[in-house]
Amino acid sequence: MWTILTRERQRLSRDIHDVSGQYIVSILFRLAALERTVTDSRLLAHFSNLRQTLTRFSEELQQIATGERVGVPLGYRLVAALADLIGRWEMEVEIEARFRHRGMNRDLDNRTAETIYRIVQEALTNIAKHAATASAVTIRLRRMPDSVSIVIEDDGRGPDSAIDTARARRGSGIAGMSQRVAELGGAFSIRTRPGGKGTRLAATIPLVASPLQPVGVTR
Repeated sequence: MWTILTRERQRLSRDIHDVSGQYIVSILFRLAALERTVTDSRLLAHFSNLRQTLTRFSEELQQIATGERVGVPLGYRLVAALADLIGRWEMEVEIEARFRHRGMNRDLDNRTAETIYRIVQEALTNIAKHAATASAVTIRLRRMPDSVSIVIEDDGRGPDSAIDTARARRGSGIAGMSQRVAELGGAFSIRTRPGGKGTRLAATIPLVASPLQPVGVTR
């Protein structure tokens, strides 16, 4: 069984490398060609961000395929990783993003830290794709004695009916976020305000044998 799984992973890794690598290289070449025709400094900055994003995507895709993913930084370093993620997203989509955190002065286990990172990453992707007219997003991360919570709110126009909300949950990665939280014994919820005027996503994850720590300062 292990041999079969190893061979399948190797095959998957080769397929991902061959197929995705071809498209990524093609996109990078086309971006470079377009970049040579542009003189506007703002557009040049966008081209640079696109190249960096594609490079990160390619590297992470290979790590997933080979099982050699580099874990998201733990604890207080998670704050820096999230700040970087949110800052890059804010610049790319031109939506104001406010990041506040409290109590993040102790390490988290790697799985909890990665789950939080992926939730924020997927939520921001969803906001960019589905929250029309959004002008601001607030991300709040808080560690308590026995749990850690993440709340993400936007002021955009999201799904405004039960049918649209159900469709969005199936197609925008929300099911994956919910599953990640459930696997850690946590609670996950998403609520759209009446009329579709903004969405609030919240997740709370219990901490295993978490020591009591002093409360940090909201930033």
